[in-house]
Amino acid sequence: MRSADLEGWAEDFSYDYYRTLLETLRTTFELRTLSEYRPDRSPDERVAFVRHDVDVCLERAVEMAELEHELGVRSTYMVLPDTPLYDLEEERDLLHLIHEFGHEIALHCDLSDVEPDEPVDRDGLAPSERRRVDAAGRYLEELGIDPVASVSFHRPSERVLEGSRTIAGMVNAYNPDLLSAYISDSSGRWREGEPLGSVIANADADRLQVLTHPVWWGAEHEPPLERFAAVADRFDATDPQTYEELVSIYAPYSERVDADRILA
Repeated sequence: MRSADLEGWAEDFSYDYYRTLLETLRTTFELRTLSEYRPDRSPDERVAFVRHDVDVCLERAVEMAELEHELGVRSTYMVLPDTPLYDLEEERDLLHLIHEFGHEIALHCDLSDVEPDEPVDRDGLAPSERRRVDAAGRYLEELGIDPVASVSFHRPSERVLEGSRTIAGMVNAYNPDLLSAYISDSSGRWREGEPLGSVIANADADRLQVLTHPVWWGAEHEPPLERFAAVADRFDATDPQTYEELVSIYAPYSERVDADRILA
């Protein structure tokens, strides 16, 4: 897949634009972490949940967390306990720095390689998936993240997207109530269009979830492929597991890697 084939808005991924996005959100919504989600609400309540899926590196997440802290914004950072791209134990200082900025650290769990068995429980998880989620949560707690109160899923299945409000006692970022109004920069594109316009268009929503991925953002705007490559090129893409993970996050990166292999 080429980057040009991806649909959506990708004109500004600078931190200045992100600041404007947060300020625009605050004109209409109260900003909360996912752990502060409650299913019951007053009719005039307007709440936005700002969530970050940390798929590639913690350094970019720390930059974004500090920016939000300076603005008095608290958000939720979802981290992967088992990824070839970063090691939470080795980088626990960065993890705790995000927490010290006032943000929630939550679980970003990958079930894509788990062979589901039967039966599915009331949370929509098969026993093998439940074991993965429980083990991942315990691992974060061992790193000093306690409690682990929210969960999102890396490459979520349709079953998870139709899941319950909570999974394993954690707020499910993909529960229908949190997806009724939802915008995301997945794959370096805002598929719903320019996000400032999307926030304004959803001004009447009582819940809005905004998902970003820190890897796309920086001090100055760069096109998604260049931004992603600036981080991804630090990894050994000749390692099959690393290559598969990078390309699963951003398919157009395969063009760059394959071209480098041809020229090598």
